Amino acid sequence: MQDDKKHELLISAIDYLKVQYAMGQSPCLALVISRHYRLLAESCVENNNKINYVNQASSWFGCYLKKAKPLAEAEMQIYSGVYGA
Repeated sequence: MQDDKKHELLISAIDYLKVQYAMGQSPCLALVISRHYRLLAESCVENNNKINYVNQASSWFGCYLKKAKPLAEAEMQIYSGVYGA
């Protein structure tokens, strides 16, 4: 696949994921969006765009960290649902 097609596909995927994130604010979606921006930055030749993509990746990773629950708390919710604790 050509680089232009990959770029367009990643941009389209990011746009779609942002809409999905706005509806539910899932930390997993924020992480995927961050990763997609990181992929764009890695494949970008223009320095201005590369900096923008890195900043976007960092911003979305920050959203992920803010929304993600600590592992122990998430595990407790799973176990309480399974065992009725």
